[in-house]
Amino acid sequence: MKNNTISLLTLYLHLWMYQLLGIAVFAIARIAHVANAVSVDTLLQHSDSFPLFLWNSWRFDAQAITYVSLPMILAILAVPFFKRPQAVERLKGVMRWYFAVMYAILSAIVCAEFFFFDNFSSRYNVVFFDFFDEGPLGLLQTMVQDYPVFRILAAILLIAFLIFCVGRYIGRVVIGRHGGGNLVSSIVVCLLIAGLTFVFMRGSVTRYTLQVEAFMVSTDDNINQAVPNAIYLLKKAYKERKNSFMLQSDEHLLRKAGFANIDEAIEAAALAPVVGNDNREKVENALFDKAKGVEKSPNVVVILNESWSRFLLEMDKGEKLDLLCSLRNHIAEDLLFENIQSVRNGTIYSIETVTMSMPYDKFFNSRYRFHRFDASIAHPFKQSGYTTAFITGMDPTWENVKEGLSYQSFDTIIGRQNILHSIDNSTTSAIGVYDEFLYEYIGEHLDRGAKSGKPQFVVALTTTNHPPFTYPDNMQLPPLTDEWYSSPYLVGSEDVLRKYGLGAQYSNKCLGDFLTALKASQHADNTILLVVGDHNVRSILDYEKVSKKYKHAVPLYMYIPQSLMPGKIDKEVVEQRYGSHFDILPTLAPLCIGEGIGYLAVGNNLLDTTKCNEAYYSYNEKQFLVSSEANADSLERISAARILLMKIYYQQGFREER
Repeated sequence: MKNNTISLLTLYLHLWMYQLLGIAVFAIARIAHVANAVSVDTLLQHSDSFPLFLWNSWRFDAQAITYVSLPMILAILAVPFFKRPQAVERLKGVMRWYFAVMYAILSAIVCAEFFFFDNFSSRYNVVFFDFFDEGPLGLLQTMVQDYPVFRILAAILLIAFLIFCVGRYIGRVVIGRHGGGNLVSSIVVCLLIAGLTFVFMRGSVTRYTLQVEAFMVSTDDNINQAVPNAIYLLKKAYKERKNSFMLQSDEHLLRKAGFANIDEAIEAAALAPVVGNDNREKVENALFDKAKGVEKSPNVVVILNESWSRFLLEMDKGEKLDLLCSLRNHIAEDLLFENIQSVRNGTIYSIETVTMSMPYDKFFNSRYRFHRFDASIAHPFKQSGYTTAFITGMDPTWENVKEGLSYQSFDTIIGRQNILHSIDNSTTSAIGVYDEFLYEYIGEHLDRGAKSGKPQFVVALTTTNHPPFTYPDNMQLPPLTDEWYSSPYLVGSEDVLRKYGLGAQYSNKCLGDFLTALKASQHADNTILLVVGDHNVRSILDYEKVSKKYKHAVPLYMYIPQSLMPGKIDKEVVEQRYGSHFDILPTLAPLCIGEGIGYLAVGNNLLDTTKCNEAYYSYNEKQFLVSSEANADSLERISAARILLMKIYYQQGFREER
């Protein structure tokens, strides 16, 4: 077998030259998009983001071109096994034709996106595939009528011809003498090529692959939208379409849940009498309650605290093992509900549950995320005159959070880049801005709100208590003692336990420091704060020894100024109530929503003084909990009926979107 190391290197050089042509196509498309969508003033104001913009843009382009080139890369890796020199020349010809055709297709996709943007003011998303729902003839007619199809085709053919011509010159480039080298050198080169290909396909050499978070390079959305290329966005849109919910009729959902009709389901849900002329009207009347109103609307801050674990709070032993840090006094002073579960078991699912009470997975990744729903937690606050915001230390493009929430009555969506630009000396981990800087930003947000004269509604998400568990350089925490490392309830190596322990301490300290600052500020008497875990901590709890009731248990803490407290609350009694994320809005609404404004009341008001504790339940999709004195079967039927009504409510909206 003849060895072809030099031929292998020559062909790989040709491949890189073809790939540079593909990068050029993407670069031209990006320049055209920026010229069309971003003003010169905006570019000048955000010039400091250019290095990251160029770097992340190149990463997306290199990744896409690597996938396009993959068949040719595999063919090149077979070169050491070619027995005839003519095979190398034939492969050069195949590459020439292959890239001419593929880049013509690539150009067509890029051109189509340009016109898509002109029509929808958005880059490729799941709506693109609605064109194909018209059928072949309807699609063809739409294309000819609405777009300069023939000019586009002519331009694409010209690009293919130019690539083909350039390929002739690329094919003449050689490195030294053909056929040199031995088998070992050929194998080494093949391994290097395979390694580089793997890196480019991942788009990263770090733990995390290239994802939508890399869109966020600036505080300006128009600049961020220019980062990804059309191929990446089209792939993302196709994945969303593929994962869209399968719609079912109301009758099917009712029958599956064991109800004969909608009236029976509403009665079982124990929400309100059956009122309405059709299913839609009946469901909305049952699910939505109207606020009685308040004299003055306070600020409201809801914080989803990453991996905040109820069991880890109970492991605190003061000086022997200080896990609570500066949060300790606030828990003693205020309300900490002890029997709360996350409804779902992941961050994105909890964001969707807290903000939307969404009973379906990955709503923000579906085609239906563009539909506005009154069920949004922000909707009644917006109707009551609040300024509404979602603030997080992460890049909010993750899982389409920013795009999804922007349709759900949130005025602004704030993420990593906004905080880094606003808070002096702020720093970030791979996941997001460290929690202490997130809390500092929330404080400044409330200060700006006070100057505007409008009450503020904020939903925030922390990020630091999450792998890879990195922290600011100046972090100071109490030592993790043997009480932690020798606990019979924990599993994992000492290094793993140290990371999770520091994460719990840092999370609690940042929250406690924020509460201390809040209570000493101008907002102390006019701000309600609710903090809840997005989900329980993972990996380190041994459920052979830890009670199963803690498996999905998260703390729910509330700070309510005395002047805003709804009557006389027995702290010891109320803190024993069972609940979940579904109960957040029904608990907050009576304290701050304007008179007559509707809000989703699928959960229970945890502060209702007219209810006994036995009327409350805690729903998690994997586990249903109630107190030992409660009627579990009756409450579980109520919960199932309410979730069914939520599914019917949302599916009615989804059908409208279609």
